[in-house]
Amino acid sequence: MARVTDTREKLLQAALQLVWEEGVGSASVDDICEKAGVRKGSFYHFFKSKGELIIAALEDHFESARVEFDRIFSPSLPAVERLKGFFDFMLKRQTQKAEQAGRVLGCPYASVGVSCSSEEQLIRERVEEIFAVYRKYFESALRDGKADGSIPVKDIPVTVETVFEFIEGAMSAARIKNSLKPIQNMSRGAFMLLGLEWKPETSGAKV
Repeated sequence: MARVTDTREKLLQAALQLVWEEGVGSASVDDICEKAGVRKGSFYHFFKSKGELIIAALEDHFESARVEFDRIFSPSLPAVERLKGFFDFMLKRQTQKAEQAGRVLGCPYASVGVSCSSEEQLIRERVEEIFAVYRKYFESALRDGKADGSIPVKDIPVTVETVFEFIEGAMSAARIKNSLKPIQNMSRGAFMLLGLEWKPETSGAKV
């Protein structure tokens, strides 16, 4: 049983790595199997298609990330501290990934979403569903910040969308430029969008 579980996990990890680094079109079933070190027959034992595997890989990655998000966005923390924690976490995670891959990769979900062809609509739809859950963390922080007066926000849905799109834009710019600088600057830009005072010590992560 452990061997079967390991095989599926290897396929999930290999698929995520390939589509994150190279895009959906560049990751064939053969490439994924080779990366995972498993036979093609094992692939079809677990998944009907490449698209099904990619969706499963994205879901698996996001479920792991949510453990950290639940901690960072804990209601027991002040709203502004949750935002600080998020930006520190993202910079740390992206720095680690850049060291592993040899270049800055940005957001895995956006990287997969923009590389989908018109025939891969199910993958794109799953990416948007993940983003919708992602945005709820920000929404909860902004609602609590508005309630206690720590975040001067009026229209929460519009603000959440604006900040989220800013973050994804910064992550994409980091990938295009192969530089962590846009990610280092994300917290400052987001705080400015929220009407919060920015201080150099706002973000404690070091690169």
